[in-house]
Amino acid sequence: MGNRRQHIIELAAEVVYRQGFKGTSVENVLEIAGVGKGNFYHYFRSKDELGVAIIGEIEKWFNGPPGDEMFSPSKSPQQRLQDYLTFISQQRRRDNRGDPLGNLEAELGDVEPFAKPLRRAVNALLDRFEALVTEYALERGATVPVRPIARELVAQIHGLSALYKVDRDEEAFSTGLARCEQILQDAIGAKAPAPQSSSSLTRSEQPNRG
Repeated sequence: MGNRRQHIIELAAEVVYRQGFKGTSVENVLEIAGVGKGNFYHYFRSKDELGVAIIGEIEKWFNGPPGDEMFSPSKSPQQRLQDYLTFISQQRRRDNRGDPLGNLEAELGDVEPFAKPLRRAVNALLDRFEALVTEYALERGATVPVRPIARELVAQIHGLSALYKVDRDEEAFSTGLARCEQILQDAIGAKAPAPQSSSSLTRSEQPNRG
């Protein structure tokens, strides 16, 4: 039962990402999933319930093993950011349908029953970025409001994906993604060396007084 339901969700998501949720009918889902209407309504009470399930899969990606691997704390914050940017770049160049989460945010972000699960999915992504920004700031001894920086980075990535979907400007897309690390650096500030007190000087470093 679970496998069939998951099969429908995954195939329906492909249609939704391509056509939009409102542009996808139950009949579209039945056709691509190869199931009958009775079978569909056995797993989902409505198209809206299917939509909530699709959003839930995005949240699970960020909170589950794929997100754990992508944003592993065993990697430096810069590497986590770069890995995600590489993932986004490869994904957009493969299908160029825009960012799935970004597309659903734009279409359904203020519509129930989708708004709450969308906020959970967005927060799952923001939490990953907040963690890397926090670690990056700690490494530099900086005290900054990290959530707004995480939001700025996510907005940059989602915005670039939306623009690239329309204008297909490879250079602008690549340049914009590359700018994310600079945004992080500018927001945190350059790492300054800790001041060295006179008491920390070794005997050999003490000034020669005669």
